[in-house]
Amino acid sequence: MMKPTTLFFLVFALSFLLACDNPAAEQNPVFNRNMASMKAMFDGFQNKTIDPSLFADDFVDVGTGFEEENRNKEEAMQQWKMMTRVMDAELLNAVYLPGIDTTTFALDGSVRYYGQWKMTMGDASQTLKAYGSMEFNDVGEIATFAHYADWTATFRALLAENPEIAAKLNQRAARSEQ
Repeated sequence: MMKPTTLFFLVFALSFLLACDNPAAEQNPVFNRNMASMKAMFDGFQNKTIDPSLFADDFVDVGTGFEEENRNKEEAMQQWKMMTRVMDAELLNAVYLPGIDTTTFALDGSVRYYGQWKMTMGDASQTLKAYGSMEFNDVGEIATFAHYADWTATFRALLAENPEIAAKLNQRAARSEQ
């Protein structure tokens, strides 16, 4: 005959395994759809072909850097195009989590991620840890993107190791100021 403590732990383990078999993502198809959009955006960044149709017309790229302004869809696409033109980005790993409404604490379809990016320019590379959050509109387009990482320091470190690219970017900036 089984001891009561053994029976208790057996029932507890079985309950735990059954609970683990029902992940939250399966219960939230909006999260799955929106996570797929986030991954598609990151794939586009890595492949240098970001799909503008992923983003709402009134999209806002939240300026999270020091004195950084928010960017609209057109401005964000231009910045990302410039960045992907001069360097490569590879998302080495990422954890995707559902976001919540901050007043009700209910799942709201937003997606958060924690990841590590390898940024490469020429022969130089830098690794950067990042956190980001995307909110989506009712049709699943990305409405806002807030991204927290020291992109500026990473970009400057890569430029310091690639003076020829830095010189070209400075020439372009000087021409556009004229």
